[in-house]
Amino acid sequence: MKKSINLLMILFAFVFTNLNAEEMFQTVEAKDATLVKTDSSKEFCNVCGMPLTKYYKTNHVTEFKNGHKEQYCSLHCQAQIHENYEDKIKYIQVVDTNSLKLIDASKAFYVIGSSKEGTMSPISKYAFASKEEAEKFQKEFGGKIHDFQESLKIAKENLSKDNEILDEKRAPIAKKGKKIFESMCDAKQFKEFNSIGEAKQYLIDNNTCKNLDSQMLQAVSIYLYNPILALDKSKMMNVPQEAKCPVCGMFVSKFPKWVAQIQLKDGHIHYFDGIKDMMKFYFNPAKYKHPHEKEDILQINATDYYSLELIDAQKAYYVIGSNIYGPMGEEIIPFKNEDEAKKFMTDHFGKSLVKFSEIKEEMVK
Repeated sequence: MKKSINLLMILFAFVFTNLNAEEMFQTVEAKDATLVKTDSSKEFCNVCGMPLTKYYKTNHVTEFKNGHKEQYCSLHCQAQIHENYEDKIKYIQVVDTNSLKLIDASKAFYVIGSSKEGTMSPISKYAFASKEEAEKFQKEFGGKIHDFQESLKIAKENLSKDNEILDEKRAPIAKKGKKIFESMCDAKQFKEFNSIGEAKQYLIDNNTCKNLDSQMLQAVSIYLYNPILALDKSKMMNVPQEAKCPVCGMFVSKFPKWVAQIQLKDGHIHYFDGIKDMMKFYFNPAKYKHPHEKEDILQINATDYYSLELIDAQKAYYVIGSNIYGPMGEEIIPFKNEDEAKKFMTDHFGKSLVKFSEIKEEMVK
């Protein structure tokens, strides 16, 4: 065990060397930074979990209508929050690149695309209190000047592409995070998270892991937020981007942790964003304009909750009535073996454990 932990620490030193090789433009000393949060997440971004002082010059602070404040390392992370919670936001501030003070983002001048490095995006975005300061920065480092709304729009338009790039970089870190979690953390506390920052705060507040340094903690947080990054993709269900669930109409590829499928003998495959919708279809395909008979089915597959690997749905075990929700709310959750299903049922207050043949139509209504 000791050797494996030492090896992990050496690997981390290698992965993160590029972050420490030279001081980044965004970085400031802790004494020069204004951090507005008071809880255990005070020093890191609530979205990506990255240290706020390391990326301080691109920090944004959001005050919500209920008075709660959050701090983000970048306009990229602010844009992700804005997409989901725009109607709950009261006020946004940004760090002035020169004075390091928090200023009203709506009155700031952003230089987009300068030669200075970006935060969470290859396209840099730095804010200034005055147009004159922005123009001086632009003259030296290039880029274009925009107001906040224009800058936010640019950040939102690039979210998908930027996240793809970030996921590629995070994949090897997530794999190391998986090893650390399995060897140094309480695996019973594995759960769903809405962001890396949320996972990180949970680990800290619940003392889930022992003796982790900041880099190891970040790696475990990345893994818990998106365990798919640590997986062998060849073992997962391959879902076409355009595939829609015939029951609810949602794009199934957006929910790789929950995907299920019914393969027909004629070669057609139906994809679903969870076992619940799949079983609704299985019991009554005609209701969804697909008059198949059960005899037409070649294979039924599900996604194992823990490994996220493709498994034979008819040989799987299912927990009903837990406190874990899928894309469509309460879900029937599949497991490749009975022991893991029982463990999940105990950890997440499941009401019943059944085999595929024991799932009845009334259970999915």
